[in-house]
Amino acid sequence: MAQFITRRLLLSVPVLFGIILLVFVLARVIPSDPCRAMLGEKATNQVCDAFNERYGLNEPWPVQFVTSLTGVLRGDLGTSIKWDRPVTDLLTERLPATVELTMYALLFATVVGVILGRLSALRRNSPTDVGTMVVANLGVSIPVFVLGLVLAYFFAVVLKGTPLALPPSGRLTPGTSIEPLAVAWGLENLSGPPRSILDFFSNIYTFNALVTLRFDLLADTMRHMILPMIALGTIPMAIIARMTRSSLLDVLGLDYIRTARAKGLRERGVVNSHAMRNAMLPVVTVIGLSLGGLLSGAVLTETIFNLTGIGKTITEAITGRDYIVIQGVVIVVAIAYLVVNLVVDVSYAFLDPRIRLS
Repeated sequence: MAQFITRRLLLSVPVLFGIILLVFVLARVIPSDPCRAMLGEKATNQVCDAFNERYGLNEPWPVQFVTSLTGVLRGDLGTSIKWDRPVTDLLTERLPATVELTMYALLFATVVGVILGRLSALRRNSPTDVGTMVVANLGVSIPVFVLGLVLAYFFAVVLKGTPLALPPSGRLTPGTSIEPLAVAWGLENLSGPPRSILDFFSNIYTFNALVTLRFDLLADTMRHMILPMIALGTIPMAIIARMTRSSLLDVLGLDYIRTARAKGLRERGVVNSHAMRNAMLPVVTVIGLSLGGLLSGAVLTETIFNLTGIGKTITEAITGRDYIVIQGVVIVVAIAYLVVNLVVDVSYAFLDPRIRLS
């Protein structure tokens, strides 16, 4: 196991290097430049020369790349051109919203997808099966921005004033605020990486409200997450449902399942104890791979529901030609994605005893 994890981590190094290089080049071949994108009519040649010298943009590309790479190796992602703040501060402030939304959406997609796929497989060719697959096909076909707008209109406008009404934007009800954990726990003097980590978890509102026992804020946060969660998680939910159905049907036709039934085991025990364990092998892989789609879909979802997360930040950074923020966000997301894939591989091995990690 240790050798497998070490080998995967070593193989991730050239992947990360390639990602950094590719993003560096792509960000700089975009027409226009940061100075003129930010200052507009005020961007005279003299002003832009001083601007480029301040941020090192007047240096040749190889020099800029080496400087950027050196900073990444030191843990310094640079200073934002648009916001004039360290990128790590922006990530600490805004990444938690994306992480929270992604985890909610992944939980929704996994739970609902597996339940629907299991139900469809056990009632093959029945009206339940047909209805479930129709829902899955619709879910995988509707774009995030269309579903998000439809949900926001229906639950915020059509159902306004009813118990089923849901907030269409934001993370909390206007006028409501959440207290940072450093303040709640009397750690205002904490600094450095420990303070950054604490602030990161403080900005995951669900976690913050839960550990501080603010159940009113917990309920408010979860209500605001329902519509974005459904909009973002519907496509992976449909994929997981179809994969679960297909995988479970294959397993239910194997010899050892017929043997278990012949021994007199109850159908529920056969499905839960024998069939679902092996049927989940490809489903676990799909769940892990869905994370990339959720992170990319979060860009549109955060825009539709007015969530200030990393998706909205990178959109503003691209339009503002903020190379530093673009690189920092992509590096952090790439590292998170590689870690998730590693966890998925290890989980796959635990589910299938025939696989040996060495």
